Amino acid sequence: MKKHLMIMLIMAFAVFITSCKKDKETDSSQATIAKLQGRWMATSQVEKVYEKAGNKLVSEKTTPYIANQREIEYKGNEITYYFNGTPEDTYSYAIIGTEIRLREDNSGVYYQLKFYSDTQHSHTEEYDYKNNAIEMKEVTETIYSRK
Repeated sequence: MKKHLMIMLIMAFAVFITSCKKDKETDSSQATIAKLQGRWMATSQVEKVYEKAGNKLVSEKTTPYIANQREIEYKGNEITYYFNGTPEDTYSYAIIGTEIRLREDNSGVYYQLKFYSDTQHSHTEEYDYKNNAIEMKEVTETIYSRK
């Protein structure tokens, strides 16, 4: 009898646990999209070159942007790039994890998205190449501040 009662209690507990309503998970990509909405001004671009073997930094260069030279505007699920105040390119975009994926027709561009604060974020892209048979990696980060 005790065994039967114990089994019943365990089954009742299992049903109770599985029937509990889970808290609604926040869609982090939607929260990030909401955080990005508005106009942002590029403040600087940092280019770093590494030898892939050993991840050895070979060079680093920071280029500041003048005011309003390069801007981006997030509006809904579209991003528009401005150069000297003129709209140049518009893409649809999606946030997947820490990556922002820009789409135009069948082509796409992917950047790593990093927030420094609510008013500053960056897009980072990497590409590999060979220089005199040496495997290299270039990392370019563009830093944006909210207007």
